Amino acid sequence: MTSVGGHPLAQTLTPNAPVLIRVGNQHDREYTSRIEDVEIDAITINSPAGASAALLASGSREVDLSWLSPRGRYEQRCVVVEHAAGGQKQWRLRPVRRAVLIQRRRYVRVAAQVPVQVVVEGLEVPGRTVDVSEGGFRVRLPRQVIPELAYTTVMAKVGGVQVAVSGYVLRTSDAPPDRTDAVIAFDAGTGEVEAIRRFVLNAQLRARAARAMRD
Repeated sequence: MTSVGGHPLAQTLTPNAPVLIRVGNQHDREYTSRIEDVEIDAITINSPAGASAALLASGSREVDLSWLSPRGRYEQRCVVVEHAAGGQKQWRLRPVRRAVLIQRRRYVRVAAQVPVQVVVEGLEVPGRTVDVSEGGFRVRLPRQVIPELAYTTVMAKVGGVQVAVSGYVLRTSDAPPDRTDAVIAFDAGTGEVEAIRRFVLNAQLRARAARAMRD
């Protein structure tokens, strides 16, 4: 377990590990980056494309650093202490709070097969959901390799409402026959979750009614 500035990291961060950055008070956008170096009291990352302008506009030096682990997604509040020069622009971050595990399992999941179109790296791929929650979908797609943290948009008709929700691929696994299951976590602050929330609630109510009839 790595400790940075007295704030233990819940998962060891190593060079080249993919991370996400959310700038200060801007909750509707996250920027991808990678770890360059981990020191006793600081973390150096590649300068996230587009994030420097957002940081300047925010008037704050605070950012949220996020990374993935088998247990879920961790977030840690940091401050940008230096824009380092070198072969490429970098940010040097100093953690100011402990890392927190974001338990996406707090969202209720229901099994559902909803037709979807998933846009991955500019390519639109048809598929179906395996389960649904307001925090994300697990979808089954034709067999393919999807990069970790690939940015996606999921388009679907949920409870009669057409939605287009952006997010990131947390993990993938092979599924027979010649399919890929992808767990997609929605962006922080993403819109259009109300239709998904109603869909999940109605699915729960139908399941309870079915169980009551069997009993």
